[in-house]
Amino acid sequence: MLIGDVMSTSITVVLPDTPYKELWRAIFRRRVNALPVVDKRKKLIGIITKEDLLKTLYADYEELIDDFSSVADFEKMEEKVRELSGFTAKDVMSRRVVYTRENTPIMRALSRMIVRRLNQLPVLSKGDDYVVGMVTKGDVFYALVRRQLTHSDKTAKKKK
Repeated sequence: MLIGDVMSTSITVVLPDTPYKELWRAIFRRRVNALPVVDKRKKLIGIITKEDLLKTLYADYEELIDDFSSVADFEKMEEKVRELSGFTAKDVMSRRVVYTRENTPIMRALSRMIVRRLNQLPVLSKGDDYVVGMVTKGDVFYALVRRQLTHSDKTAKKKK
């Protein structure tokens, strides 16, 4: 089974000049964990995860953990959000993107996600770098379970 068989083609992509606030909106409204950043031709140039956006609010998680009382300083956090309002996707995106192609076997893509500790991968078309979908660990798991259940049902019917 190939990634093209299990990937989601209904994806949200953003352009490099997408405003910071719109990145948050896209992640929350679409209930996704990552947004591929593409150029005008839909070629992949970066990716933004929820964690990337959270890091911009609290760049140093250790600082947050060391002093939980600082979390109560919402004025400081609001000020930080105002500062970030001038940011765009190109300011917060990761330029080094781990991806897969639509003709990649699903177990190879799953292995890549596990080794790199990623939950999803952008899927690029066979011959170039156009974004054609996203695949998650859940997509692969669901496909494997569905295949196993279908196979088990067929085997049970043959035995009857």
